[in-house]
Amino acid sequence: MKLAGVLSLLEAGAGGGASGFDVTAVMTDAVTTVQGQLFSVLGIVVPSIVLVTGAIVGIRFGISWLRRLRGN
Repeated sequence: MKLAGVLSLLEAGAGGGASGFDVTAVMTDAVTTVQGQLFSVLGIVVPSIVLVTGAIVGIRFGISWLRRLRGN
């Protein structure tokens, strides 16, 4: 059923008239949507990674500092 619908759209566009399907606009919209979603995810993930990495480094530094104070 879906193939028949696609074929009818192709046949309608092959008649020489404007088919109303602009590949450039569709691809531009798709890339813009993916870009927006990617930046949205990066806006959440990157600060989280920085926070976790900072906590791990801080804890390791703190433990080594306490060991030096104790003399081990």
